[in-house]
Amino acid sequence: MNDFKVWDSHVHLFPPEIYNNWEKYAARDKWFGMLTKKPENGKGTEEAWANTKEALECADKAGIYGLVMQGWYWNDEGLIKMHNDYMADMMKCYPDRLKGFLCINPKFKEKAIEEIQRCIKLGFDGIGELGPGGNGYDFNDPDFLDVIKCAEHYNLPVCIHCGEPVGHVYPGKDLTSLAPIPELVKNHPDLKLILAHMGGGLPFYEMNPRYHKHFKNVYYDTAANPLLYGIQSFRAVISMIGSERLLYGSDFPLLLYPSKCREMDFNMFINDIKNNAGLSYEEWEKVMGNNLLEFLKK
Repeated sequence: MNDFKVWDSHVHLFPPEIYNNWEKYAARDKWFGMLTKKPENGKGTEEAWANTKEALECADKAGIYGLVMQGWYWNDEGLIKMHNDYMADMMKCYPDRLKGFLCINPKFKEKAIEEIQRCIKLGFDGIGELGPGGNGYDFNDPDFLDVIKCAEHYNLPVCIHCGEPVGHVYPGKDLTSLAPIPELVKNHPDLKLILAHMGGGLPFYEMNPRYHKHFKNVYYDTAANPLLYGIQSFRAVISMIGSERLLYGSDFPLLLYPSKCREMDFNMFINDIKNNAGLSYEEWEKVMGNNLLEFLKK
Protein backbone atom coordinates (compact mmCIF):
# COMPACT_ATOMS: atom_id res chain seq x y z
CA MET A 1 0.00 0.00 0.00
CA ASN A 2 1.40 3.39 -1.01
CA ASP A 3 1.68 5.71 1.98
CA PHE A 4 3.14 8.63 0.02
CA LYS A 5 2.59 12.09 1.54
CA VAL A 6 3.26 15.49 0.00
CA TRP A 7 5.70 17.65 1.93
CA ASP A 8 6.30 21.33 1.24
CA SER A 9 9.98 21.99 1.99
CA HIS A 10 9.77 25.78 2.18
CA VAL A 11 7.13 27.77 4.07
CA HIS A 12 7.45 30.79 6.37
CA LEU A 13 5.30 30.97 9.49
CA PHE A 14 6.04 34.02 11.61
CA PRO A 15 5.06 34.48 15.23
CA PRO A 16 1.67 36.25 15.35
CA GLU A 17 3.25 38.92 17.53
CA ILE A 18 5.33 39.96 14.51
CA TYR A 19 2.69 40.12 11.79
CA ASN A 20 0.07 41.61 14.10
CA ASN A 21 2.50 44.43 14.84
CA TRP A 22 4.18 44.66 11.46
CA GLU A 23 5.17 48.35 11.63
CA LYS A 24 6.98 47.83 14.94
CA TYR A 25 9.05 44.92 13.67
CA ALA A 26 9.58 46.37 10.20
CA ALA A 27 11.19 49.36 11.90
CA ARG A 28 13.26 47.06 14.09
CA ASP A 29 14.55 45.03 11.11
CA LYS A 30 14.73 47.08 7.89
CA TRP A 31 15.34 44.09 5.57
CA PHE A 32 12.28 42.33 6.94
CA GLY A 33 10.28 45.50 6.40
CA MET A 34 11.40 45.86 2.80
CA LEU A 35 10.66 42.25 1.85
CA THR A 36 7.24 42.14 3.49
CA LYS A 37 5.89 45.62 2.79
CA LYS A 38 2.48 45.63 1.12
CA PRO A 39 2.54 47.27 -2.32
CA GLU A 40 0.86 50.67 -2.22
CA ASN A 41 -0.99 50.09 -5.49
CA GLY A 42 -2.46 46.79 -4.32
CA LYS A 43 -0.90 44.91 -7.21
CA GLY A 44 2.05 42.62 -7.64
CA THR A 45 3.62 40.17 -5.25
CA GLU A 46 3.18 40.53 -1.53
CA GLU A 47 3.68 38.56 1.63
CA ALA A 48 0.55 37.10 3.18
CA TRP A 49 0.43 36.04 6.82
CA ALA A 50 -0.80 32.73 8.19
CA ASN A 51 -0.83 31.22 11.63
CA THR A 52 -0.03 27.54 11.90
CA LYS A 53 -3.64 26.37 12.05
CA GLU A 54 -4.50 28.40 8.94
CA ALA A 55 -1.44 27.07 7.09
CA LEU A 56 -2.34 23.47 7.85
CA GLU A 57 -5.97 24.06 6.81
CA CYS A 58 -4.74 25.48 3.48
CA ALA A 59 -2.38 22.50 3.13
CA ASP A 60 -5.24 20.07 3.74
CA LYS A 61 -7.25 21.65 0.92
CA ALA A 62 -4.35 21.08 -1.47
CA GLY A 63 -3.56 17.53 -0.36
CA ILE A 64 -0.34 18.50 1.40
CA TYR A 65 0.51 16.58 4.55
CA GLY A 66 3.67 18.16 5.96
CA LEU A 67 5.30 21.59 6.07
CA VAL A 68 8.93 22.52 6.66
CA MET A 69 9.04 25.89 8.37
CA GLN A 70 11.99 27.90 7.17
CA GLY A 71 13.31 30.60 9.46
CA TRP A 72 14.15 34.15 8.44
CA TYR A 73 17.32 36.18 8.00
CA TRP A 74 16.87 38.50 10.94
CA ASN A 75 19.39 41.16 11.88
CA ASP A 76 18.17 41.25 15.47
CA GLU A 77 19.18 38.63 18.04
CA GLY A 78 15.92 38.95 19.96
CA LEU A 79 13.85 38.31 16.83
CA ILE A 80 15.93 35.26 15.97
CA LYS A 81 15.20 33.73 19.36
CA MET A 82 11.52 34.72 19.24
CA HIS A 83 11.07 33.10 15.84
CA ASN A 84 12.95 29.94 16.78
CA ASP A 85 10.98 29.55 19.99
CA TYR A 86 7.73 29.97 18.07
CA MET A 87 8.68 27.28 15.54
CA ALA A 88 9.78 24.95 18.34
CA ASP A 89 6.41 25.38 20.05
CA MET A 90 4.57 24.67 16.79
CA MET A 91 6.57 21.48 16.23
CA LYS A 92 5.49 20.31 19.68
CA CYS A 93 1.85 21.04 18.80
CA TYR A 94 2.01 19.28 15.40
CA PRO A 95 4.92 16.86 15.63
CA ASP A 96 3.87 14.72 12.66
CA ARG A 97 3.14 17.55 10.25
CA LEU A 98 5.71 20.24 10.96
CA LYS A 99 9.49 20.32 10.74
CA GLY A 100 11.66 23.35 11.35
CA PHE A 101 14.82 25.00 10.05
CA LEU A 102 16.19 27.46 12.57
CA CYS A 103 16.88 31.17 12.08
CA ILE A 104 20.49 32.22 12.31
CA ASN A 105 22.64 35.19 11.35
CA PRO A 106 26.27 34.13 10.84
CA LYS A 107 27.45 37.68 11.57
CA PHE A 108 26.57 37.12 15.23
CA LYS A 109 29.62 34.82 15.37
CA GLU A 110 29.81 32.80 18.62
CA LYS A 111 26.19 33.63 19.47
CA ALA A 112 25.14 32.14 16.15
CA ILE A 113 26.86 28.86 16.97
CA GLU A 114 25.31 28.89 20.44
CA GLU A 115 21.84 29.37 18.92
CA ILE A 116 22.37 26.40 16.61
CA GLN A 117 23.34 24.25 19.58
CA ARG A 118 20.33 25.47 21.57
CA CYS A 119 17.93 24.72 18.73
CA ILE A 120 19.32 21.24 18.14
CA LYS A 121 17.99 20.40 21.60
CA LEU A 122 14.59 21.80 20.57
CA GLY A 123 14.27 19.33 17.71
CA PHE A 124 15.06 21.39 14.63
CA ASP A 125 15.89 19.54 11.42
CA GLY A 126 18.13 22.11 9.74
CA ILE A 127 19.41 25.66 9.46
CA GLY A 128 17.91 28.34 7.23
CA GLU A 129 16.70 29.91 5.20
CA LEU A 130 20.00 31.82 5.26
CA GLY A 131 19.95 35.16 3.45
CA PRO A 132 23.43 36.48 2.73
CA GLY A 133 22.16 39.65 1.06
CA GLY A 134 19.91 40.48 3.98
CA ASN A 135 22.61 39.86 6.58
CA GLY A 136 25.57 41.36 4.73
CA TYR A 137 27.94 38.47 4.01
CA ASP A 138 29.00 36.35 1.07
CA PHE A 139 29.93 32.68 0.67
CA ASN A 140 33.59 33.31 1.47
CA ASP A 141 32.86 35.11 4.73
CA PRO A 142 34.66 33.43 7.69
CA ASP A 143 31.56 33.76 9.87
CA PHE A 144 29.43 32.00 7.26
CA LEU A 145 32.05 29.26 6.93
CA ASP A 146 32.02 28.76 10.71
CA VAL A 147 28.27 28.10 10.51
CA ILE A 148 28.88 25.69 7.63
CA LYS A 149 31.45 23.78 9.68
CA CYS A 150 29.03 23.63 12.62
CA ALA A 151 26.23 22.33 10.37
CA GLU A 152 28.56 19.72 8.91
CA HIS A 153 29.61 18.64 12.41
CA TYR A 154 26.00 18.15 13.55
CA ASN A 155 24.81 16.74 10.18
CA LEU A 156 22.29 19.55 9.82
CA PRO A 157 21.19 20.54 6.30
CA VAL A 158 21.47 24.22 5.44
CA CYS A 159 18.96 26.04 3.23
CA ILE A 160 20.31 29.14 1.47
CA HIS A 161 18.37 31.80 -0.37
CA CYS A 162 19.83 32.01 -3.88
CA GLY A 163 18.89 34.97 -6.03
CA GLU A 164 18.90 34.70 -9.80
CA PRO A 165 21.78 36.87 -11.16
CA VAL A 166 19.76 38.15 -14.14
CA GLY A 167 16.19 39.27 -14.67
CA HIS A 168 13.90 41.92 -13.27
CA VAL A 169 14.70 43.92 -10.17
CA TYR A 170 12.38 43.61 -7.18
CA PRO A 171 12.57 44.63 -3.51
CA GLY A 172 15.04 42.48 -1.62
CA LYS A 173 16.52 40.76 -4.66
CA ASP A 174 19.69 39.05 -3.43
CA LEU A 175 22.56 39.51 -5.87
CA THR A 176 25.17 37.80 -3.69
CA SER A 177 27.49 35.99 -6.09
CA LEU A 178 26.91 32.24 -6.26
CA ALA A 179 30.34 31.68 -7.82
CA PRO A 180 31.96 30.35 -4.59
CA ILE A 181 29.39 27.58 -4.09
CA PRO A 182 31.06 24.92 -6.29
CA GLU A 183 34.28 25.26 -4.29
CA LEU A 184 32.26 25.31 -1.06
CA VAL A 185 30.65 21.96 -1.77
CA LYS A 186 33.97 20.55 -2.99
CA ASN A 187 35.68 21.58 0.27
CA HIS A 188 32.82 20.32 2.47
CA PRO A 189 31.83 16.93 1.01
CA ASP A 190 29.59 16.01 3.94
CA LEU A 191 27.69 19.29 3.96
CA LYS A 192 23.98 18.91 3.14
CA LEU A 193 22.74 21.94 1.20
CA ILE A 194 19.35 23.04 -0.04
CA LEU A 195 19.72 25.89 -2.52
CA ALA A 196 16.38 27.69 -2.54
CA HIS A 197 14.67 29.07 -5.64
CA MET A 198 16.27 26.44 -7.87
CA GLY A 199 19.68 27.62 -6.80
CA GLY A 200 19.50 30.81 -8.82
CA GLY A 201 20.39 28.80 -11.93
CA LEU A 202 23.14 26.64 -10.42
CA PRO A 203 21.73 23.33 -11.75
CA PHE A 204 23.08 24.35 -15.15
CA TYR A 205 26.56 25.12 -13.84
CA GLU A 206 26.83 21.99 -11.73
CA MET A 207 26.92 20.01 -14.98
CA ASN A 208 30.52 21.19 -15.29
CA PRO A 209 32.51 17.91 -15.10
CA ARG A 210 34.98 19.50 -12.68
CA TYR A 211 32.25 19.91 -10.08
CA HIS A 212 29.30 17.63 -10.83
CA LYS A 213 30.55 14.76 -8.68
CA HIS A 214 30.78 17.05 -5.66
CA PHE A 215 27.10 18.03 -5.76
CA LYS A 216 25.65 14.75 -4.50
CA ASN A 217 24.49 16.41 -1.25
CA VAL A 218 23.17 19.57 -2.93
CA TYR A 219 19.41 19.78 -3.40
CA TYR A 220 17.30 22.50 -5.01
CA ASP A 221 13.86 23.68 -3.97
CA THR A 222 11.14 25.25 -6.08
CA ALA A 223 10.17 28.07 -3.70
CA ALA A 224 8.50 31.03 -5.46
CA ASN A 225 8.94 29.23 -8.79
CA PRO A 226 5.90 30.72 -10.58
CA LEU A 227 7.26 34.21 -9.93
CA LEU A 228 10.81 33.45 -11.04
CA TYR A 229 11.03 30.78 -13.73
CA GLY A 230 7.68 29.21 -14.55
CA ILE A 231 6.55 25.62 -14.44
CA GLN A 232 8.63 24.54 -17.46
CA SER A 233 11.71 24.87 -15.26
CA PHE A 234 10.80 21.63 -13.43
CA ARG A 235 11.43 19.58 -16.56
CA ALA A 236 14.51 21.63 -17.44
CA VAL A 237 16.16 21.11 -14.04
CA ILE A 238 15.32 17.41 -13.98
CA SER A 239 16.91 17.04 -17.41
CA MET A 240 20.14 18.49 -15.98
CA ILE A 241 20.45 16.89 -12.54
CA GLY A 242 17.78 14.19 -12.40
CA SER A 243 14.67 14.06 -10.23
CA GLU A 244 16.39 12.84 -7.05
CA ARG A 245 17.58 16.25 -5.83
CA LEU A 246 14.64 18.51 -6.60
CA LEU A 247 12.34 19.45 -3.71
CA TYR A 248 8.85 20.88 -3.93
CA GLY A 249 8.70 24.10 -1.93
CA SER A 250 6.21 26.93 -2.28
CA ASP A 251 7.39 29.88 -0.15
CA PHE A 252 3.87 29.92 1.33
CA PRO A 253 2.17 32.22 2.20
CA LEU A 254 3.83 34.34 -0.50
CA LEU A 255 1.31 35.02 -3.27
CA LEU A 256 2.63 33.06 -6.24
CA TYR A 257 -0.04 34.03 -8.78
CA PRO A 258 -0.79 37.59 -7.66
CA SER A 259 -2.77 38.59 -10.74
CA LYS A 260 -5.06 35.56 -10.31
CA CYS A 261 -5.29 35.01 -6.57
CA ARG A 262 -4.91 37.50 -3.72
CA GLU A 263 -5.44 34.96 -0.93
CA MET A 264 -2.85 32.64 0.61
CA ASP A 265 -3.12 29.35 -1.21
CA PHE A 266 -1.31 26.10 -1.96
CA ASN A 267 -3.72 24.81 -4.59
CA MET A 268 -2.75 26.84 -7.63
CA PHE A 269 0.91 25.83 -7.54
CA ILE A 270 0.08 22.19 -6.78
CA ASN A 271 -2.34 22.08 -9.71
CA ASP A 272 0.15 23.80 -11.99
CA ILE A 273 2.72 21.12 -11.14
CA LYS A 274 0.21 18.30 -11.65
CA ASN A 275 -1.03 19.60 -14.97
CA ASN A 276 1.95 21.33 -16.54
CA ALA A 277 5.28 20.20 -15.06
CA GLY A 278 5.37 16.95 -17.04
CA LEU A 279 6.32 14.77 -14.07
CA SER A 280 5.93 11.04 -14.24
CA TYR A 281 4.24 9.31 -11.30
CA GLU A 282 7.64 8.28 -9.95
CA GLU A 283 9.05 11.78 -10.37
CA TRP A 284 5.99 13.27 -8.65
CA GLU A 285 6.54 11.18 -5.53
CA LYS A 286 10.24 12.01 -5.42
CA VAL A 287 9.93 15.75 -5.95
CA MET A 288 6.79 16.24 -3.87
CA GLY A 289 7.97 14.58 -0.68
CA ASN A 290 10.14 11.50 -0.79
CA ASN A 291 13.35 13.33 -1.75
CA LEU A 292 12.97 15.63 1.24
CA LEU A 293 12.34 12.87 3.75
CA GLU A 294 15.24 10.79 2.50
CA PHE A 295 17.52 13.84 2.52
CA LEU A 296 16.69 14.64 6.14
CA LYS A 297 17.42 11.04 7.16
CA LYS A 298 20.91 10.96 5.53
